[in-house]
Amino acid sequence: MARIFRFLALLAIVGFISNNYVNAELSEIESDGSLLLNNEECGKRHYEKPEFPVDSRLFEQPWLVRFGFKRDDLVIYIFQGLLIHKQFVLTTVHVARFEDFGQLTYARLGEYNTTSERDCMEESSKQNKDCAPAVQDILVDVVIPHPDFNLFKQSNNIALVKLRSAANVNGLSVVPICLNQDPDVEAFLYTASWCGRRDTGLSMVPKQYQLEKISPQDCSDRMPGYTIHLSDGMFCVIFGKNHRTPQADKKKSPNLRGGNGGPIFTVQGDNKIYLIGLLSYGPRYPAALNQPYIITPVAPYYNWFTETIRSDLEKRKYTSFA
Repeated sequence: MARIFRFLALLAIVGFISNNYVNAELSEIESDGSLLLNNEECGKRHYEKPEFPVDSRLFEQPWLVRFGFKRDDLVIYIFQGLLIHKQFVLTTVHVARFEDFGQLTYARLGEYNTTSERDCMEESSKQNKDCAPAVQDILVDVVIPHPDFNLFKQSNNIALVKLRSAANVNGLSVVPICLNQDPDVEAFLYTASWCGRRDTGLSMVPKQYQLEKISPQDCSDRMPGYTIHLSDGMFCVIFGKNHRTPQADKKKSPNLRGGNGGPIFTVQGDNKIYLIGLLSYGPRYPAALNQPYIITPVAPYYNWFTETIRSDLEKRKYTSFA
């Protein structure tokens, strides 16, 4: 009998802790959900100058998440998403439902150089202060595609990936990105992703490119033979002028193959990174330097993000004793 009482007491304690944990998260949510996502920790940059070299630097894109697709015992990491909450990653429906390499099973956080066991500022450095913490491989719990996703029109191509357990947001190699809420924002645009040509393979570190927004008509003119549907604030971008100069060595030319789900971002006045949109789709490979990519913006979906995450927290609250 004493053992039963001790067991019940333990269950009560665990339930109390779990319930308090969820209540603590819920207490952080303002009526517009702003503190849930765009909190003071989001988008913090490790570098002060507003410049983005093509080969990204360590700790420069700590919100980038790589996805692991599993078939049998083989796991292949490809495509990306953005950490927007310690337990939710934002990506496209195309990425979340990609099945060529198996089922979306893992999210890898804190990755930088895909060929190194440990990422450091300098390869010769062995001091902990110059190296990143180990990557975090977290099981995917559930994929939540936008309910109005339209495959034919490629509209509402956005999805939330819930992680089985919360990420360890360490403020260095794992940080959530801030979300833009202004649909009319005008800003310098950049992208970052592990991408590359077929003959070179995907880049070892995320590549960063400046982008330019173009008009819908210009977008259609540059994509003859394509029917482009731009709805809900979708827009087109091309590589910035400094990237459109043809290279003698084509292997050095920018290419976003493999960049699906990658961020379109900007730097705002507080020196924070804000996510403007996601790379939804683009021209067939090999893409010409002046061909556009179509972007799904995040501002129109901000309420959907917060409502979906809030609903999940509420559900966890009422099932914490189950």
